[in-house]
Amino acid sequence: MDVFLDMTGTLTDMESENYALLKLAEEIKKRFSLNLTEEEVLQRIENYRKPYMDKRHQEYTPIRFLILEAVKDIVSKRLCTSDSFWIVDTYSDIHAKYVKLAKNALEGLRRIRKIASHVGMITDADRPFTDKLLNSLNIKQFFDSVTTAEDVGVGKPNRRIFEEAIKKSSSSPKIYVGDNEFRDIQGAKNVGMIAIKIGDDSKLADYVVKDLLEASKIIQTLEKE
Repeated sequence: MDVFLDMTGTLTDMESENYALLKLAEEIKKRFSLNLTEEEVLQRIENYRKPYMDKRHQEYTPIRFLILEAVKDIVSKRLCTSDSFWIVDTYSDIHAKYVKLAKNALEGLRRIRKIASHVGMITDADRPFTDKLLNSLNIKQFFDSVTTAEDVGVGKPNRRIFEEAIKKSSSSPKIYVGDNEFRDIQGAKNVGMIAIKIGDDSKLADYVVKDLLEASKIIQTLEKE
């Protein structure tokens, strides 16, 4: 049995993810003495990112570079090299500092690790960001493989990112756990995986659960079949 997990909203707590983005906006505001609120800075960044993020399943642009370009668009002066490096590094550093695991995620991950032959991650994120966050959350050791959208050049639900991840494993069945109906569940079903959705009802998922711990219990029953 091989189990693959989404990261944002599945393993991580969305409230802490959103707080990290607000803290990033706060640091950008301070660094460049912007006459905007933190919320306005964040909204400008999100508005810049949105068209690229909406088509990430067709072509993936690393998020750190989107944030860099968004800040260039906000700041009235030309950025020096040190400013550019600061923006890219701060994006990962802030998330590593503030993002927390979702409720019951650690216990669920521990249970899955005991059951599965292969535990992998499939995430719509940058490679450096993902590595730093896994280290800060102290969960990197649970994974046999990590496949990012930056590695493959496309995000979910594109078949390519799922197929690249699956190549790294060798047993069956293949199970995927995620929280987004379009990117996670549709993508997993497109390649024949058993799909478990965390959160609201789903028209596509095989199972719907409230958190990763509950997902691990479903996975355990599948292992016995």
